[in-house]
Amino acid sequence: MIKLSNITKVFHQGTRTIQALNNVSLHVPAGQIYGVIGASGAGKSTLIR
Repeated sequence: MIKLSNITKVFHQGTRTIQALNNVSLHVPAGQIYGVIGASGAGKSTLIR
């Protein structure tokens, strides 16, 4: 099982603030397979890390 609750991730790039994830929650029951899709820069890799 994988469970994420209220995950937020912010990056700072110079004077810019980039919010990659905002209050993300996810529950994947044991034995289930899910895919993460989205546009470039949407936070997919950040979520998986």
